[in-house]
Order: sequence, then C-alpha cells, then structure tokens
Amino acid sequence: MEEIGIRAATRADADVVCALLAALSAEEGMEPPALTPALFRQQGFGVDPLFTCLLADRRACVAGVALLTRGYDSQSARAGLVLENLYVEPLARRAGVGRALVGASARLVLNRGLGWLSWHMRPVNLRAALFYRSIGADAETVTLMGISGDGLRRLAVCDGI
Repeated sequence: MEEIGIRAATRADADVVCALLAALSAEEGMEPPALTPALFRQQGFGVDPLFTCLLADRRACVAGVALLTRGYDSQSARAGLVLENLYVEPLARRAGVGRALVGASARLVLNRGLGWLSWHMRPVNLRAALFYRSIGADAETVTLMGISGDGLRRLAVCDGI
C-alpha cells in the first residue's frame, strides 16, 4: 500500500482546507461552507483554537481532510473529539486515506487523554456509511437537532427559560 502522511494543518493550508470542505458540501448537495481561509487562520490557531484540522498527504498532494472539535458526554463524564468533517479527494478514495485520517483522529483522542471519538453523517451518504462500518463503527439511533439564525435569536430572547 502507498504511503499516506498525516499532519496537522497549518495556517498556510487555509486555501486547500477550505477547497476540500467546499467539495464535501458540493458532493452532499449543500451550500458552500461559511469557513473562509481567513476564518480558518483566525479560528483554528492561537491560544484557544476552535478546532483541530488534520491533512492527509499522498503522492506529494493533499488528498484528504479531517476537522475535529472538542465535545463532552455527561453519560460517560468524558470529553472527546467530534469529527465534524471528513473528506477524501475522489481520486484518492479506496487507498486508505480515510482510514488513515480517522486513525490519526483516534490517536489524538488517546494522546490527549480523552474518552471517545464521534461523528455524524447524512443518511443519504451511503458511501460514508459503508466506509464507517468497514472500520468498525456502529450507528447510534439519535436524531441530530440544531437551531441557528433567526430561530436561535428568537429563542435567545424567549422569556420563561
């Protein structure tokens, strides 16, 4: 198998990371992400970074990205990492790039003394479901809920909470 290098993204990788995340959104039929190279450099580095980003290099090119955030689970009373985005360039798929990125994410969890790694996926992404099952992941029966924009603003001013 071909060698795949995993490394932490740097500020200099902002353009390529944002391009990969835009490709992921396009493949899933979503709007382009709001994360710009400037925001990547601002939010991902410094004293209190909002995320960790890993890149996979194959054949001297960036072949994939994993973007992780920290989370906490009260059920286990442990912190962990949430794999927010995982994307592998189409020509690099089925070459071990995704597995290498998820494996590096698992090592980050263990190296930081955390307890778990989790992620979400869209049910229509059958390719992702097959990949995740192939690495031993189990599907959990949960519904991801979220609120943003005007709904979030209305909720924030709601009395009685």
